[in-house]
Amino acid sequence: MLGQFMVPSFAAESIEITAGPNKAISGSFPAGEGTGVAAIVNMTTAKAPDVPVTRYRQVFSGKNGFGEALDVARRFGKNNEWGVRVNAEFMNGNPTHYKSDKNSQSFFANIDHQDDKSKTNFLIGYQYYEVEDGMRWFGLDAASIKSGKLTHLPSAPNSKNNYSFPGMDKVHEGTIMVLNHEQKLNDTWKAFFNGGWTHSNLKKNITGLSSKLTITDDDGTYAGKYFTRRTPSHKYYGQIGINGEFKTGTVKHNLVLAADKSWSKSWTGVVGGTGNTNFNGLGGNIFTGVDPNESVTIPDFENYHSSSSRFWGVSLMDTMELGKSQLLLGIHKHAATSTSYTDPSKGAVKATSVKSDATCPAFGFVYQPDKNVALYASHSEFFDSGAKVGTGYENENDILAPSKSKSNEIGVKYENKGFLATLAFFKNQEANTMTVYNSDFSKKWLTNNGENEYKGIELSVNGRLTDKWNIMGGLMYLDATRTRTEKGIYDGYSVAGIPKWTGVAALQYNPDSDWSIIGRAVYVGSTPIFPASNDIKWTVPSYVTYDLGVKYKTKFNSTPVTLSAMCYNITGKDYWIAYGSGLHLSSPRTLMLSATFNI
Repeated sequence: MLGQFMVPSFAAESIEITAGPNKAISGSFPAGEGTGVAAIVNMTTAKAPDVPVTRYRQVFSGKNGFGEALDVARRFGKNNEWGVRVNAEFMNGNPTHYKSDKNSQSFFANIDHQDDKSKTNFLIGYQYYEVEDGMRWFGLDAASIKSGKLTHLPSAPNSKNNYSFPGMDKVHEGTIMVLNHEQKLNDTWKAFFNGGWTHSNLKKNITGLSSKLTITDDDGTYAGKYFTRRTPSHKYYGQIGINGEFKTGTVKHNLVLAADKSWSKSWTGVVGGTGNTNFNGLGGNIFTGVDPNESVTIPDFENYHSSSSRFWGVSLMDTMELGKSQLLLGIHKHAATSTSYTDPSKGAVKATSVKSDATCPAFGFVYQPDKNVALYASHSEFFDSGAKVGTGYENENDILAPSKSKSNEIGVKYENKGFLATLAFFKNQEANTMTVYNSDFSKKWLTNNGENEYKGIELSVNGRLTDKWNIMGGLMYLDATRTRTEKGIYDGYSVAGIPKWTGVAALQYNPDSDWSIIGRAVYVGSTPIFPASNDIKWTVPSYVTYDLGVKYKTKFNSTPVTLSAMCYNITGKDYWIAYGSGLHLSSPRTLMLSATFNI
């Protein structure tokens, strides 16, 4: 039920990324701007513990970004069977060192009930989120590259520069409700229900066309149009199932059978009934910033129903245990319908629908030769309903053909006394989405063409080195290439925006129970992009950033307090971050301070 602008991490007990065969247990879901075929991000909200919680936190970051949060939890009833946990957060000001202003208010309540036969959890929340200014996205003009005005990638400018035009604003308001229930049927079987809805409303979205500005020459000149649109959406989900344990001979089974349905509906804004949502030219230079004389006029909005999607699914998963081995076998059958509606101001409303279905197997195997080592292998498949082509393309509102992704992984894990190390080899495949231009680069189309194949190796470590030192980090090599393209024309080409090497390393030192010091380095290798066509390849330079933080536990009178300070990008490095074949400018050095009071 979460999505863009609606991820209340301050109310989370844990946030997990589920990949591989376990992903199928989550069933289908109404995706937002992504398809979710690679992995699922799942958030478990914090519940009321047995001990009462009253916690207050104050935060300062950037220039004048201030925030506060409240966390209150209590349990009630004869055996503490009822629990209520309320989280609220308020933020305002500039949390960075470039021009931006954030204003948000969030309120989430988690109510749970548990007894010998059932567990129930109910979440309700509201979030208001506004960001003024804050433009950081850039594209590279294909026509300028063809004409020779833009011959190379300009170096990254000062990350404190302002690229926002007067009136740039994003305002989102959303509500969410989720219900989870688990009912014990007997000693070995239980039934469950998961369901919810989200009403999300991007009430105002005034930004650059395609959310970016376009660099047009080697001197760093940029141009663009401003774009304004309102995009409300509703998402719903329901899942029922059973889960049980039984034995066949010496094999222990854990079986999950579930059926689910999800659906979503989206609207978009038409300005003044004309269908024209792009206004006035924007201009400036990446090295000096926005033209201070630039101004915009904000028109009125009207909304129309733009798209709908529906998913139906059935999943069957059986995890079998025998001695030192575990085997997971599963299958999930999904069907989907995606519908796109055209702008009624451009003529009669026409609907384009694409129906699709797929049967996807899942497999996982784990063998533990001893208590410290586990060898594993997995294969899983997933599919999406076909993405709608967005604004800026000649085939806007078309629905691309549905595609299936495949994931394979083998690896080994080692755990000993709180230290965990994992070495994994993987190969993933998904549809290759490409932008195609006409001869003078004045028009473009979004198409599917072949597959993207990701092959790599990853080493990760996490845990305690000694009594006072902890280590966290990882290193990944990723070969991302295109395969099975039409007539093999682009086979072997790199996938845009994917570096071959990435790594992170962090050390945490705890001199005593009150102090904690952490240092971290993040490395992203050089990254290929295709700014004008699939035959023009540029490279975004590699970069390394460093973060440093400290945490101290003390008391104010008798109130326990935790004081924290964290400095991100401590060297103040300016760099480009590749995003597909576009660019995002880095954030400058940013200091964050916080104080948490356990009342």
